[in-house]
Amino acid sequence: MRRQAGIALITAVITAALVAALAAWIAWRQQLWFFQLENQLDQSQARAIAYAGVQLARFTLRDDARNNQVDHLGEPWNVPIPAIPVEQGKVGGRLLEQQGRFNLNNLVVNGLANDNEIATCRRVFEFVGVSPQRVDALVDWLDADSETRPGGAEDADYLAMPQPYRAANRPLTDLASLTRIRGFDADTVARLAPFVTVLPQLTPIDVNFASPEVIAAVVPELTLSDAQAVVSRRAGRPFATTAQFADVLPERVRNKVRFEALSVQSRYFISEVDARFGRVTVRYAALLERNGPDFPRLIWMRQR
Repeated sequence: MRRQAGIALITAVITAALVAALAAWIAWRQQLWFFQLENQLDQSQARAIAYAGVQLARFTLRDDARNNQVDHLGEPWNVPIPAIPVEQGKVGGRLLEQQGRFNLNNLVVNGLANDNEIATCRRVFEFVGVSPQRVDALVDWLDADSETRPGGAEDADYLAMPQPYRAANRPLTDLASLTRIRGFDADTVARLAPFVTVLPQLTPIDVNFASPEVIAAVVPELTLSDAQAVVSRRAGRPFATTAQFADVLPERVRNKVRFEALSVQSRYFISEVDARFGRVTVRYAALLERNGPDFPRLIWMRQR
């Protein structure tokens, strides 16, 4: 009888322990489920706040276009917005003008190589310390034909790789896709990033935003020191016209300026937004296209 009573007691203790462990596990799973649900709600709210930030940027650009026809570094929209409180979170961001950089999609127009833009791109690469020969591989990636340029690469080159694929033969969608082109690794893309961009249409260079490297590249025979002097003169007084820009260039290069490749007004901007709601933080970038006083068009929006 004592032995049976001991076994019953041990069985009861084990059963109680198992029930307690099961109850703790159920409570933990329930708490985890609540946390996941809460995080999903916070993430949804953070995305909504980020989208609202992009909408604010669109309104800002529209109002700017209605007030003036010249874009420059001193405009209010060019000032980053610090994180401002919203209900249970905060949001902040900035607008980045894009036409002060060289548009890599300018290299090929309607499937055909654009020789003037190729020459400009070679000079950009040279000024930033990237081999100009890599432009050939970039042109082959963009153009519609299958003929390999000197120093370039077409389908045959990419199909011979350990993980084969074909040349895109279409415009780039973002800078990250450069790493699929022969000769472009992550370090090369990082070096080019401050000076180049990827836009869906042929775009001129906005001389009020262009760096000395880009200005020296877009004006043949202009030296980097000359371009730095132009940027210094622009600091206090932005150019109201491309003719004003040409007037400050050294006289020896003024007749080489391609005015169709220059502008003082920008159409493309990237809106970067950081939003936080509850425990979730999201970071988005959106490419905006502005057409005069109309509401800017959202080209794409993605996490960064």
